[in-house]
Amino acid sequence: MTSIPDFSPDLEAAAKRVEELSEQVAAQAKENGLVWLEGYEKVLQNLLDLEVEAAKKTGVDWASTLATAHANFVRETSEVFFQTLSAQLKS
Repeated sequence: MTSIPDFSPDLEAAAKRVEELSEQVAAQAKENGLVWLEGYEKVLQNLLDLEVEAAKKTGVDWASTLATAHANFVRETSEVFFQTLSAQLKS
């Protein structure tokens, strides 16, 4: 009678290696996502600052007021978005 080899230890070891690799990939993806998110937030803030400064330099009060209101709205709404995504990536 032919005996069937026991592959259980090999399968368990392979499964453990796959699990460890998966955890490493997930951790790196979170880290990369957080770095990207922080960079995007800085770019957005710089663009909003530029929008406000450009409007002020026109010397037209309503344009400056409108640009400032728009920039403030985007800042306030994006802050919630960035904080939520950042918290998710850190957990």
